Amino acid sequence: MANTGVLMILFFLLNVIIHVPHLTEASCKSNGRHSPAYNPRGTHAILTLNNFGRGGDGGGASACDGRFHPLPQRVVALSTGWFSNGARCGRKIKIKARNGRSTVAEVVDECDSVHGCDKSHKHGQTCKTNIVDASQTVWKDLGLDIDDGEVPITWTIL
Repeated sequence: MANTGVLMILFFLLNVIIHVPHLTEASCKSNGRHSPAYNPRGTHAILTLNNFGRGGDGGGASACDGRFHPLPQRVVALSTGWFSNGARCGRKIKIKARNGRSTVAEVVDECDSVHGCDKSHKHGQTCKTNIVDASQTVWKDLGLDIDDGEVPITWTIL
């Protein structure tokens, strides 16, 4: 009987530990570390807008070099899985829009698809696992309207 009581208490505590964070910060739920598989012929993604300059909506300095990247720099952040623990830092990627236009940008940051509940993340949200978060210059090069917010693209590592 005593063992049953102990088990019930442990079960209750486990449920509290698991569920309380989700109740208090539901908007900060992890989207996961696993981005769709990279395809060297073109990986499908969603392009979003980020201001990588000091005071911009991207939060702090970039994860790759600890610096800010003001306009007109062509820079991007990749979702956690594609960022690959920084393995793609400094790499150039080619981004192609559906309108046929393309541009090249440097990977300087991670668009965190695991965390996001702190002040350094846009809107207190995590990124989806298929995001290429780009500077306004990238959007301009692609002939895209930043008011669209999210645009399907493909990207490859150069």
